[in-house]
Amino acid sequence: MKTKKQQIKQKIIATLVVSFMFIMVSGTFNVTSILAATTTYTNLIQNMDQGNLELDAPYNVAFNNLSVGVAANSLANLDQVNMRDYRGTAAGWTVVGYTNNLQVSSAGINNISNASIWWNPGTLTNFQGSSTGVTPASGWASFGSQRTLVSASANNGMGNYRVSNTQLNIVYNGRIDQLQGTYSCVLTMTIS
Repeated sequence: MKTKKQQIKQKIIATLVVSFMFIMVSGTFNVTSILAATTTYTNLIQNMDQGNLELDAPYNVAFNNLSVGVAANSLANLDQVNMRDYRGTAAGWTVVGYTNNLQVSSAGINNISNASIWWNPGTLTNFQGSSTGVTPASGWASFGSQRTLVSASANNGMGNYRVSNTQLNIVYNGRIDQLQGTYSCVLTMTIS
């Protein structure tokens, strides 16, 4: 009986060995297909941080000389104002400007009203982004109140823009009691 059991075990082992050899030789035994899927998916995620909304312009702009008592226009050119919207919100923006009165540094009692200072926005150039929905203000406007230089509507204005050759003019009425000297004021421009 012991021999019969041993013979059965040997036949089973021999059958297994032959089957294994046959599978290996025929190449139908694929370990990778049994242990892993044939396709896998990995989500790649990149967060983009918000950039800045920026504005820059020349530090000084000088007008033509005027003579006391002689009514005249004094012209200057604001060469370029650069705007960059890298916030990634497509919220739009507006650049506005305002000046205080021109005052002479030596006396401080005479001034030229900011209502006498005018600007005419220049040409818009887009370096990155679309010019659709981004428009400079048109025509001459006095700084008697805050004035728009350029604006970008919502869903527009992302990228880098420039307004070039904005004309500035002081309309001097020729006051005879005007103090001679160098008059100055600050043109404050804000982008928001």
